[in-house]
Amino acid sequence: MFGMKFFILAVFALTSCVAKPTTRELYEEDLKLERQLKLINKPSVNTVKTEYGDIYDCIDFYKQPAFDHALLKSHEFHPEMRPSNMNGLEEVGKEEEKEEGDNEIEVECPHGTVPIRRTTKEDLIRQKTFNQMFDSNIHPLTDSEPGNRVISKYVDMDFGGGFAHFSLYQTPNVHQLQFSSGLIKVSNGTDFIKAGWTVNPTLYGDNRCRKFAYFHTRDQHCFNTNCPGFVIVNNNSPLDYAFPKVSEIAVRIMECRFYIYRDPQNGNWWLVTGKGKKQKALGFWPAKLFTDLAYNADEVYWGGELFTIPNSKTSPMGNGLLIKHVDDPRLYAYARDCSVVDAKTQKAIGVAEVNSEEVTDFDGWYGRRKAHIEKYWGHTIMFGGPAKLIKGN
Repeated sequence: MFGMKFFILAVFALTSCVAKPTTRELYEEDLKLERQLKLINKPSVNTVKTEYGDIYDCIDFYKQPAFDHALLKSHEFHPEMRPSNMNGLEEVGKEEEKEEGDNEIEVECPHGTVPIRRTTKEDLIRQKTFNQMFDSNIHPLTDSEPGNRVISKYVDMDFGGGFAHFSLYQTPNVHQLQFSSGLIKVSNGTDFIKAGWTVNPTLYGDNRCRKFAYFHTRDQHCFNTNCPGFVIVNNNSPLDYAFPKVSEIAVRIMECRFYIYRDPQNGNWWLVTGKGKKQKALGFWPAKLFTDLAYNADEVYWGGELFTIPNSKTSPMGNGLLIKHVDDPRLYAYARDCSVVDAKTQKAIGVAEVNSEEVTDFDGWYGRRKAHIEKYWGHTIMFGGPAKLIKGN
């Protein structure tokens, strides 16, 4: 079967009455958090503080959290690793007619180290609440992704990955226990990987537009490096970094290309951002972490995603504008030049060249797609809209 998907997603959580914890319970919980912090925050070679107040620890490559995973205790990975056909990756994207403004992301950790955002006690508390909400729901479209709703475009065949150029937005009015994202997702069975931009105040404690990744297997699932698995190789472009510049409606467009790619030589799934000279291989999820994605992907999605609690308004999606002018994607959040990598030939294929399907559980409120003749835009999906009242499942 051949096909492809674009999406808009929203998540709903169930609430319950919980007894107020005792003083002793609070004390024990605090000790538990302190122990977690010691395990999560590895000893650093150097520390970098960003203008937004984030602290990144430069961790020795071989001491990063990924190698706490039981399956990665014995490995032959090293900091010089790159996708086996990195040169080919640089040639996959179509030539652009003009520069729309890629972000330059630098943290400048020493060679042989990798940047990891330092986790605070407050981060752990927010993450615990978020994870309880995020994991307690039932996905209306799939069983593997709890509670999310989506508007997307997808392709269904044998894939070695996919990519798109996403416009970056700091979605307005995103509150606690909500997020708004633009992303690409590759999946097979219950395994999937997502990457893109997100505004997630519960996860990060602010409303900045940040780079993120999320992976899901039969045994674990988490954002970024919040659980062991993602092996970082890049020493100056970390996950969850706040983009220094984002798009402004009718003023400027800032983009980032997100590329999820399976190395055919070893089966590792790479996350690559940017294009041309600014292209960077951030790291990879080793093949041995997966069951279904240990081989190729059979679905690739692009689009927008929302999370919110039930019986309340969602956050806006994208830049908050409802899509009315499909011939002018510059007005909206978009994923352009949506393409996949044929697993057999290792060549890029535009979405328009394969069968595809649009998936949404928002009744078309948030998404539009359009195939453009100009190679700059390729197959483009626009996603976005104002807050919307969603009733619980």
